[in-house]
Amino acid sequence: MRQRGFTLIELLVAMFLLAILGTAGFQMLFQITATRDRIEQQSTRLSELQRTFYWLAEDITQITDRSVRSAVDLELPPLQLNVEGEYLFEFTRAGWTNPAAEVSPARSNLQRVAYGLDEDKLIRQYWYHLDPINEEPTRRRQLLTGVDALDLRFLDSEGEWQTSWPPADIETPGMPVAIEFKLELEDYGEIIRVFALPG
Repeated sequence: MRQRGFTLIELLVAMFLLAILGTAGFQMLFQITATRDRIEQQSTRLSELQRTFYWLAEDITQITDRSVRSAVDLELPPLQLNVEGEYLFEFTRAGWTNPAAEVSPARSNLQRVAYGLDEDKLIRQYWYHLDPINEEPTRRRQLLTGVDALDLRFLDSEGEWQTSWPPADIETPGMPVAIEFKLELEDYGEIIRVFALPG
C-alpha cells in the first residue's frame, strides 16, 4: 500500500495558519500586558491622591490658633501662606498623638506642619518641637508627584475668599473658615478640594 505524506502546498498552508495564530496570540498578550501596566499605574496614582487628600484633611481639620517662634526668634502666625520660599503653606495643628510617650522624649500634642513644592512633588514636612531651635524640618514626606501648580484660597469669617493669609487689609483676621486647594496635575488636570477648619 502506498503511503502518502503532506504536499508542499499543505505544509505551507499549515505554516501560514500557525504564523497567523502566533501573531494574534502575541498581539493579545501584548495588549493584556499593556492594559495591566496601565491599570497598575492608575492604581498607584489614585493611591497617591488618596494619601494626599487624607493628610490634607487630617491636618487642616485640626488647625489650631497657636502662633510659634521660629529658630531665629521671629513670631510666626498660627497659619500663613508664603508666596516665596520652600514652605508654601505653614500652620499649627492639634491632635498629634504620642503612642510611645513612655520611651520617646517629651513633646507637645501640637505640631507645626508645612506643605511645599519641590519641583513637581508635593512635600509634607513637620518640626518635632513646636518652637524649633532649628530652621530645618524634622521630617519630610513626599505625597504627590506630577504637580504643575498649587494654589490656595482662604474663606474668611465674612464669607469672602482671600488669596493670602493673613490678609494684608484685615488687622486681626483670626482664622479662616475654610481653605481651598487647587492642584494642577500633569495627568488629571485641575483638581479642587475645599476643607473646613475646626470651629
